Amino acid sequence: MFKPLKGIKVLDLTGVLAGPYSTYQLALLGAEVIKMENLSYGDWTRVGGKDKELNNKYMGTTFLIQNSDKKSIQLDLKSKQGKEIALKLIKNVDVFVENMRPGKAEKLGLGWDDVSLINDKIVYCSISAFGQDGPLSKRGAYDHVVQGMTGIMTITGTKETGPTKVGAPYIDYATGLNAAFAITAALHETKKNKKAIRLDVSMMDTSLLLMANLVTEHLNSGWIPTPMGNEAQSGSPSSGMYNTKTEPILLAANNDHQFFALCDALNTISVFDKEKWELESYRKNNKEKLREELQGIFITQSAEYLETLLNDFNVPAGKIRTLPEVLSEEQFLERKLWNKINIKNINKYFLVPSIGFKVNENAVVPENPPPILGGDTKSILNSIGINDNEIDILREQDIIN
Repeated sequence: MFKPLKGIKVLDLTGVLAGPYSTYQLALLGAEVIKMENLSYGDWTRVGGKDKELNNKYMGTTFLIQNSDKKSIQLDLKSKQGKEIALKLIKNVDVFVENMRPGKAEKLGLGWDDVSLINDKIVYCSISAFGQDGPLSKRGAYDHVVQGMTGIMTITGTKETGPTKVGAPYIDYATGLNAAFAITAALHETKKNKKAIRLDVSMMDTSLLLMANLVTEHLNSGWIPTPMGNEAQSGSPSSGMYNTKTEPILLAANNDHQFFALCDALNTISVFDKEKWELESYRKNNKEKLREELQGIFITQSAEYLETLLNDFNVPAGKIRTLPEVLSEEQFLERKLWNKINIKNINKYFLVPSIGFKVNENAVVPENPPPILGGDTKSILNSIGINDNEIDILREQDIIN
């Protein structure tokens, strides 16, 4: 098994999507991840999701997605004893991850200064909406708010639709990946230099970097992007979306080689004047006419037929699919991106995502189900020298659960 982080201990004080997804990547890579949760219902996502039965058992589907291979301890961090337990745990881990609003960890006594004082080789990762500095740093936000604030919505959709949100919470998950990348890099650095490292990962930064080409172009030339609808980012007149007899199809014929291959493919269906459109400058200056001619041929065939034909001629193309359609295809099944996990306290299987790459032709999959809320409290406390009698007293005092 590919477990390069085996032996690394992570204390996870995160909730919802970005933070838990970052530590999920570390867990899949072999790290021991201890999820520190509150005394009520733990991570908010435990009661979030489409299945009410799972929500009632604090195992909501939104929680199950990114918490396999972790342990759970319930702890009152606002109490003196709870904070002392947290600091004991921090003293014995390699990584501490939190995603509270900047300043809140400090109020709990778990800020960078507190943590690095007792563990001078720790990787301390803060995940937030806007970062640890700047005039917006104290604000909280969610994925859709950040999408609106970073410009992505003004270039999504069309002039007719107005600003449009990307359907998936891609900033949350991209921020999680960004944080996991930062943590693994920092672990390599601390191993060399034996010094604590503070990481500052923000949703806003991640969102802007996902648009690096557009942001860079604007910063250097002043160009302001506008909604492109379903047009290709390249702006090529022979790329983008076309209607067919069935579903729309998207293709990329960005350079001369791809365009001439497109012409050859279309000539198997109908006569298409390749020589007329030979010059790229002519194609750009007569974009609407070219698209009209292409559309006239595409509309005579099914999207499935055209997708196969164009790819046979090495023209990147794909028909629009619904989520159920793509998940039923052989390519998805072959990649083994989702795997079954047996949920202990429900005794049913649930499909959860693996890591986003294969290693030596194998998928990196979770081995253990997401933890029962507080299910590892006793064993975790035992590991830092707190005996069973002391645990009983802590429970009576509502310090743990």
